[in-house]
Amino acid sequence: MNKRRKQEIAFIHPDLGIGGAERLVLDVASALSSEGYGIRFITNHFDENHSFDELKNGQYSVEVYGDWLPRSVFGKCSALCAYIRMIYLIIIYLLFIKRESKPDLYFVDLIPIAIPFLKLAKEKVIYYCHHPDLLASTPGGKLKRLYRKPIDWLELKATGQADVILVNSEYTASVFRKTFPEISKPIYIVYPTIASSYQKSVENLKDVKKITELIPEIKLNKSDNAIIFLSINRYHPAKKLDLAVLAMNKLKSLTSEQDWRNIYLIMAGGYDPQSTINSETYLRLLNLTKQLNLQDKIVFLKSPSDELKTELLHSCTCLVYTPIKEHFGIVPLEAMLIEKPVIAVNSGGPRETVDHGITGYLCEPTPESMADFMYRIMTEKNSKDMGIKGKSRLEDKFSYNSFRNCLKEIVNKVLIDRGNKKLN
Repeated sequence: MNKRRKQEIAFIHPDLGIGGAERLVLDVASALSSEGYGIRFITNHFDENHSFDELKNGQYSVEVYGDWLPRSVFGKCSALCAYIRMIYLIIIYLLFIKRESKPDLYFVDLIPIAIPFLKLAKEKVIYYCHHPDLLASTPGGKLKRLYRKPIDWLELKATGQADVILVNSEYTASVFRKTFPEISKPIYIVYPTIASSYQKSVENLKDVKKITELIPEIKLNKSDNAIIFLSINRYHPAKKLDLAVLAMNKLKSLTSEQDWRNIYLIMAGGYDPQSTINSETYLRLLNLTKQLNLQDKIVFLKSPSDELKTELLHSCTCLVYTPIKEHFGIVPLEAMLIEKPVIAVNSGGPRETVDHGITGYLCEPTPESMADFMYRIMTEKNSKDMGIKGKSRLEDKFSYNSFRNCLKEIVNKVLIDRGNKKLN
């Protein structure tokens, strides 16, 4: 008797680095792989030295096409170059590669221009919209608007051709509908979940180290009295990391000299040495810290491992999460898993994850507001209770099982629809 062929899903993603979008598609792949689907990645760029563990260890097949094409023209036209690179990828793949092993379903995200080509080839496509790309473009003059107009039009038309559209939060769903009112297809919300590799790091952690062992720069007389605020986010202007630095400066004025001696902020951020944006953001934060004379109170880390990130979350008092209008934000969930309270800006995805006053606080996007809630975490002594309630909220609304079951239901529906069309 012939065994039934394993159904295969191909993920088309422009750059398999270590950002939030990459983490999400890997989590989707992991969840679907656990349901028996074969997984492969098709990308413009992959550097195993700057990627997540699942790709470093060869858990999934990765095919690279078009990495030789430029990412920009003298630092400009990066969106146009990204579209050209993706068009090259999908044409080469469909014309010369696909025949060897044909996937049953394609999962596209970030750059939707691949979708029309896949639909011409009569393929089934799921598009995951992290956030409309046209909103990420910085404002410019008449020339910039002229340049963006055809790209924005292509984004609209390409996105609308997907068989199924997924988004990562109610917030993103509302932004999507407002940005693309012409697209009338139903939108499914699939909340991201915590990476399996991170969950394993949490499970495997035996001895919780003191913060002074993890970060030698932190000097304490009594480590038990330490108040450690932790920020985890990549070094990028969109993450508004300067808000945490400025909040520390405001917090200094709220606390006594004795308390201030034991207060620290750790900035642990994703950092790509080849990224100009990462390096410039990192240097700006260092300079701001020096200007405020906070060098002995703020510690900067680059691209901490899952193990170190886990240990830092275990050893910290509270997570501070600075992005404004964040599409979803996975880091608050990682803190909730380890029963830590979260202070996040009251906008975007964190409004759906952080229960204000119960599992943490939602602050205004100002140093004064964030510092006020940091002070409350210090003085009200209820951070442990908030952390316990945060973990309960995580298990109730954002668990891995919920994530996997939601994806399985959507993928099965798309594949069944495809099978019915074939039968007809």
